[in-house]
Amino acid sequence: MIIDAHVHLGYDVCFDMDNTEKFITDSCLEYGIGGALVQPCIPRPYIEDYKEIHDRIYKLTQECKDVKFWGMSSMNPHFRLNDYAEETERCVKELGFVGVKLSPIGHAINPACKDGLACCDVARSLGVPVMIHTGNGGSFADPIKVAKVAEEFPDLTVVMAHAGASGASTGCAVDVAKRFDNVFVEPSWVDIAAFMGMVETLGCSKLMFSSDIPENIPVELATFRRAIKSEADLEQVFCKTAQEVFKLK
Repeated sequence: MIIDAHVHLGYDVCFDMDNTEKFITDSCLEYGIGGALVQPCIPRPYIEDYKEIHDRIYKLTQECKDVKFWGMSSMNPHFRLNDYAEETERCVKELGFVGVKLSPIGHAINPACKDGLACCDVARSLGVPVMIHTGNGGSFADPIKVAKVAEEFPDLTVVMAHAGASGASTGCAVDVAKRFDNVFVEPSWVDIAAFMGMVETLGCSKLMFSSDIPENIPVELATFRRAIKSEADLEQVFCKTAQEVFKLK
């Protein structure tokens, strides 16, 4: 089974991108993706809009029979903390979501600042991992910011989305993941040479397959299969790491 650990649903006001339920499901079926963790695209900055997309994700997890979907909450970290915590708790305890996402580029948040750490503490208190976007997004998205989160909350599992993307930030992402046992990596958009280095340095138990957007699925599949030859290692990155990190049933 292949699990895609990073998929967006809805209309994104930052990137003018719209991923529908049908597009996501059809893409998974086309490329043999058996399960996916679905999180919101960036809606307008109103809590009602976040609740609406969370409900759409929940509906997808309940109604799709051909692909197994799990939800991941994502909200503007600068909402009042009680509002942020209340909706995140609803997502985890009532809707069965398995993680929380922070998006420095979409939410103008430094994960290591007061609001960022407060949101991470909410995830920690609910017993779910936090995924943090790294790479594009300026200094807020520098993977080194994840080190502060991992150090502050050693009992919180952290997933670095995009592993810094390609370029100099990728090396920093690898260093952070190697330094902290509670940090894992999803390397969507990383070039194949950098990804092969990640496999060698971190090992497959730290890595998980992801696409970010459905159009990217075949590219990421090709990268993983080119870089990893062992069937056992492919099984680890294609499903086991995500299952273990997000406690997927």
